Amino acid sequence: MIQAMDGRFQIGRIIGLLGFFFAIAMAEETEQLPDLVVEAVRDSVLPPDFAGSATVIHRSEIEQSGSRSVADLLVARGGVRITSSTGNLSGGEIHLRGFGENSASRVLVLVNGRPLNRADMAASSLLEIPISQLDRVEILRGAQTAKFGDNAVGGVINLVTKRAGAEAAGYLESAGGSDDAFLSRAGYSKRIDGNGLSLNLERNDTAGWRDHSASELDSASIRWDKDLTPSANLTAGFAWTDEYTEFPGPLGEEAYRNDPRQSIYEQSGYGDQYFSEETTRRFDGTLKLGGFGGADFEVPLAWTHRDLSWNFGPGSHTDNLMNTVTLVPQVSHRNGNWESAAGLSMRYDSLDLDQFAEISRQNRIGSAKLDRAIIGVFSSVDWKWADDWHLSTGARWEHSKVDAKAVNDRYPDDPELNFSQQSQEQNAAFQIGLRWDAREDVSAWLRYDRFYRLPSTDEIASYQGYPLSVPFNANLTAEKGHNLELGVEYSPGEWTWRLNGFAQWMQGEIAYDYLQNLNVNLADTRRYGIEASTGYHGRIWDADLRYTWLQAEYTDGEYAGKDVYLVPHHELSGTLSWQLHEKLRFQSEYQWVGSAYEGNDFSNTQEKLPGYQLVNALLNFTPRPGLSIYARINNVFDEHYATIKYSGQWYPGAGRQFLIGLRKDF
Repeated sequence: MIQAMDGRFQIGRIIGLLGFFFAIAMAEETEQLPDLVVEAVRDSVLPPDFAGSATVIHRSEIEQSGSRSVADLLVARGGVRITSSTGNLSGGEIHLRGFGENSASRVLVLVNGRPLNRADMAASSLLEIPISQLDRVEILRGAQTAKFGDNAVGGVINLVTKRAGAEAAGYLESAGGSDDAFLSRAGYSKRIDGNGLSLNLERNDTAGWRDHSASELDSASIRWDKDLTPSANLTAGFAWTDEYTEFPGPLGEEAYRNDPRQSIYEQSGYGDQYFSEETTRRFDGTLKLGGFGGADFEVPLAWTHRDLSWNFGPGSHTDNLMNTVTLVPQVSHRNGNWESAAGLSMRYDSLDLDQFAEISRQNRIGSAKLDRAIIGVFSSVDWKWADDWHLSTGARWEHSKVDAKAVNDRYPDDPELNFSQQSQEQNAAFQIGLRWDAREDVSAWLRYDRFYRLPSTDEIASYQGYPLSVPFNANLTAEKGHNLELGVEYSPGEWTWRLNGFAQWMQGEIAYDYLQNLNVNLADTRRYGIEASTGYHGRIWDADLRYTWLQAEYTDGEYAGKDVYLVPHHELSGTLSWQLHEKLRFQSEYQWVGSAYEGNDFSNTQEKLPGYQLVNALLNFTPRPGLSIYARINNVFDEHYATIKYSGQWYPGAGRQFLIGLRKDF
């Protein structure tokens, strides 16, 4: 176990580093730094004529954000809500379009267009992709199953990593702050004989705002790209992360009101039994071939290996090896105003799990092996029949199969703990979108989506030490539904105004029914709402404001007319930046989340999870080109709040925290 560093030593180191860089800043400049040259964006999944609502966070915003992680960035700049059971957002669940419980399975997260989502219900840690590696973030709201496949019910977030530009470039960054927070980052990129190389390193630690909520990360990544010929390109990347996370646990209401920092596990004397360790290795490569009479071929391949150790209390210790391989060969063709694409989509997931009675892992009490295979075909056609009209269509068909086997070494004859079964199903998705660019500054869109979402492996099967009433639920099928969007955007000069309405109908939404102790296709649901945003981007002032009103409700069964729990009706977020001086910039961030029914409250009869509002502040000082010193305060007014509440058990959010850092680009 990695131990948190001594706070006094950390602060001393930060002060020393600040003093060192301040001396550099004040020294007489002897050399003019070259401007950073960035090549055209690759790995984008956002179509140029997208018929829908999308947000893009660019590299300059990322580098000036002062954010500790991708999660912090999504909340501050993307208007995305994230809930966490530890108080650290990086291991939390991303929420888009009104999904409460298990939202991580309903928002597709991509890295350079490749899926990051796990096959089980757990959310992938956003620390796996250090923010220092990012060049761009794309957020597409609304169902996108026809284009991207499974998980893309609430929306898609694509994290595009950096590649080498035409000129050599590098950076060094270090920061520290409250709760023993410390991060250090370094990166360098250069083109050598036509080979683009990019290397990034990061260490990111915090003791956590709550007791026993530390998270620690080491990561390294390298990317390479080369133009083999004028019409052929090859890219490849490898990333490694090693992460440690502690679990503080929930609190009863009295404990939450009196001392939200406390950990029930730490107080019970079993804090050392509640933590996880994970090592992830991720490889991806893409071969692109063009020049075949207007046709282009692309073969993306990706492999992710996760080695996880979970410890969730005495007697609950699990080792899990997870592998995911994706291969998506495709061909696209352009002919005048027409563009078409078609391809195969193949994904294979394997999970090998061992359970132990003690943390030393001396006595195995059970094991499980699961395999999931998804194979499908997809196609799309885009037609720009006039300068101001654009029609896009897409379709996908997939066959999925899950094989699961579980063995309990203590009770090998118990049918509720031992099984070997399989399930399979076929699903189809369709999308049609129409975009009208009435003027250069006015556009409108209309889109229809037919979507689905496959059950996660641990929604189907009980294999992680938490028995369900049916150990393998072969009757659990994919959620299916329809999505409709209508929106308009007006961008006069430095202003942007956007209004988007949506409605989604889902059949057989999957939820855990605690009365049956089983994940089931509980009921049909309906979600509808309005998203409104405005932004001003000037030389001195920069502002964005986003508001969402949303209704999520069950439409049939025992809970017809009731709200879906953990889904607030209102969300408001905004950022305001002020260039006080050519070398000094101030930024404030605001987030308000309305109240919602607590987890498991299907009948809407229990006390609600209260709403909350947070204010963050950032000051960025740039004494000379290529050098910046920043100070960030999160939760300026020390708001007392929780992002999750289940059956009267609260999961507090973090109180006031600060971070001071510096960055040197060269």
